[in-house]
Amino acid sequence: TPRPRAGLAPERLSYSGRAMTANGTVDTAPVSLDTVALGGVVDQRVRAVVNSGELPESLLGMSYLRRFSRIEIAGGQLVLER
Repeated sequence: TPRPRAGLAPERLSYSGRAMTANGTVDTAPVSLDTVALGGVVDQRVRAVVNSGELPESLLGMSYLRRFSRIEIAGGQLVLER
């Protein structure tokens, strides 16, 4: 199984929680990301959750996005300001 860019091996995680998604209930595994970098913004030791659902991409949750004072989607781009 290839490793995602985050460096996590989903098959080796402990799925100890559950979450409701638009596609139904999924198992969840808490993780800590060493670094999250978006443009010039870098955050360290970010708490995150991996879910067992089939997603083609990673998602930024509201718990992370709350770190920003402004969130906008314009012209096909996500604009974040601290």
